[in-house]
Amino acid sequence: MSMDHGFIANEVDLGEGSLWWTNPSGVPPAFHGRKDLLHEAEESTVTKRGGKSVTTKDLYVLFPDYSQTVVTVQFDPQNPSDASFEQRHEQPPSRLRQDQLEEAHERFGSRIHDAVVAKKESVVADGTPAGLILELLKPFKDALLPIGTRAYGALVYSNLGNSLTSQFDEIRPGDIITLRNAKFQGKHGPMHAKYTAEVGRGEGHVGVVAEWDGPKKKVRAWEQGRESKKVKLESFKLDDLRSGEVKIWRVMPRSWVGWEGENSK
Repeated sequence: MSMDHGFIANEVDLGEGSLWWTNPSGVPPAFHGRKDLLHEAEESTVTKRGGKSVTTKDLYVLFPDYSQTVVTVQFDPQNPSDASFEQRHEQPPSRLRQDQLEEAHERFGSRIHDAVVAKKESVVADGTPAGLILELLKPFKDALLPIGTRAYGALVYSNLGNSLTSQFDEIRPGDIITLRNAKFQGKHGPMHAKYTAEVGRGEGHVGVVAEWDGPKKKVRAWEQGRESKKVKLESFKLDDLRSGEVKIWRVMPRSWVGWEGENSK
């Protein structure tokens, strides 16, 4: 029976007839093709008295709200259908204090910003907005990777159509900005010309914060694959947001969600 805990991680059909656990990168069929999750697996085999081996596979599945499901399968490697299953569900990490958010910025954010500045006017990776972020994160083996194109770490700022806004730390260079179905309308330039802009329709858009002007509620961000194929600086005036969402994230270490080791990719 499914229970609603108030977070995404929940009881899932483990597809016990599919033998997914025999594939090193296998996941239960319920997770196939989903772009809104991040998963990793660990596997170990022990040989018990009498020579029988037992393999234990732990699959960690992280959702966009940073809740996670951990699936444990124990099976006989000679007869994989002889398997037992467990699943448990962990709530998202608790909200970070401001000093913890600042520490994460020093660890990753400032270096990410330096790296993106060095890529100005170049096409990075596959030229997509999300490709830029993945490339910038590659040197940081202990940084938690994005969950699809939806979540990039600890939430620092959230704005839903300027009707609901929250902020948990100062927005800093190297933070990640996401825009989904965001419509901006206002005036800009010395002549106060009217403008309308739509950013991040469908899949959403993502960039790296370069500068935050608090009084003007204006973010300057490095981006690629939208107005220009190359990495360039763009401005977003958040007071002009009429609909859609803008979120700003702080890149976090893997340990934030209890993950050990380094990224394999």
